[in-house]
Amino acid sequence: DTVIATKLWIKVLTELLGLSDTVKRDTSKMLTENLGLLDVYSRTWGVYRTYNELLGLADSIQKDIALHPLVEPLGLVDTVVKSPSITKSEPLGLKDAVVKDASKILAEDLGLLDSISIVKALSKILSETLGLVDTFNRVWSAQRTYTESLGLEDRVSKHPSKALTEVLGLLDSISYIPNPTILAKLIRKLIQLEDSGGGKED
Repeated sequence: DTVIATKLWIKVLTELLGLSDTVKRDTSKMLTENLGLLDVYSRTWGVYRTYNELLGLADSIQKDIALHPLVEPLGLVDTVVKSPSITKSEPLGLKDAVVKDASKILAEDLGLLDSISIVKALSKILSETLGLVDTFNRVWSAQRTYTESLGLEDRVSKHPSKALTEVLGLLDSISYIPNPTILAKLIRKLIQLEDSGGGKED
């Protein structure tokens, strides 16, 4: 870690906001107009005369062959019927009323007051820088590798009077033998395989 100390001059401007209230008084004249409904009731008399007219039909039918002629006379009968009637009408009107009044209105104005002040200050800034360090290490290691190779060897012998015998053998090659008993075990396995094949090889 490295620490670096630097000196800087900083100029700070601060802005102050304030509210100033202004109250204004003024006189004004207000005219109010009231609207209302006025109901006016009036009576109207009317006389009506009704005439009823009755109509009738008179048919006159005459037959020459018949002994008794049938005659139906037609006539008009007028009848006069008188009946009184009453009609009521209701007119509606509007009435305007004007009222004059004096009132006082107080108006309040709001404004913003801006004030700018300059503040000078000295400040000391310490900056710290962080870095990454890469380290390389070499590690030596010794390893031993054991390889074991196995092989199969087939031997086939053909004879006209004998059976065919097949002998299987294992061929092991070891590059590094830390224990000599492994070789003895492999030799013992080879002997057992030869014994199982009949012990004869032609």
